[in-house]
Amino acid sequence: MQYGQIAGNKSINKTIYRCFDFLKSSEQRKFVNKFNKQGNDSEQNMHTFRELILGAYLSSNKFKVIYEYCIKNKTPDWCILNSVSEIKGIVELTNFHLDRKTENKIKYEMNKKGVSVAFIKINKNLERLYMRIWEKGQKYQRLIEKVEKPYIVSIFGTFNAALRFNELKSCLYDEGNGLFKLYPALSGLLYFQEFSGRYKFEYENNPNAVRPLDIPDGVFP
Repeated sequence: MQYGQIAGNKSINKTIYRCFDFLKSSEQRKFVNKFNKQGNDSEQNMHTFRELILGAYLSSNKFKVIYEYCIKNKTPDWCILNSVSEIKGIVELTNFHLDRKTENKIKYEMNKKGVSVAFIKINKNLERLYMRIWEKGQKYQRLIEKVEKPYIVSIFGTFNAALRFNELKSCLYDEGNGLFKLYPALSGLLYFQEFSGRYKFEYENNPNAVRPLDIPDGVFP
C-alpha cells in the first residue's frame, strides 16, 4: 500500500486502492490529501469515497478524467478530457438518502428490535430526489452554457433509500415537469448503488440534450 492505511475500515481501504489502479498518481494524491484533511468526519469521508468510486468507474471505461479541475472559478467533481486534455464533459455527484428523521427512526428501531417498520414501509421521497437533481442542474447551468460541454449528474443511492432506477426515471420524464425536458443542457443521469461491495452503474441519456455524451452501464470493480 503506497500511501499506507487511508481509511479506518479495511474493506473501504481495499476499495480505495482498487480505485487507484484506474487513476493517475496525481489524482490519487488529491484523494489521499483530502481524506487526511477530513480526519474522522465519517459523513464527508463517505462522500469523498463515492466521488472516488465514480471517477474510477469512468476511468475503467477508458474515459480520461481529472478530479476537481477548476473551470471559471468552479470545481466540478470530475471532468472528462479528450485526447489533447481539453474538457469533453463535466460530471457532478450527489448522494440520495432518507430524510434525517426517517434515518434516525430506522437506526433506533434496528438497535432496539432488530427490525424497522420505517424501513419496510419506506417513502420513496421522489419529490426530494427531484429537487436534488434540480439543484445540481441550477448550480452548473451558467457554467455549462459558457463552456458548451456535456454535463452529467450522477446519483449515489444509499441502500436504505430503496430507490430503483425506474422510479428515478419518473423525475426525468414527467409530462409537465420532467427534468430532461426542463434542462436540455443536462446530457444524462448516471445512477449507482452498492451491492455486496460492488457498485452497479446505470445511465440514462437525455433525449433532449443539446450536447449528448454516452456513458456505459456496468459494475465496478
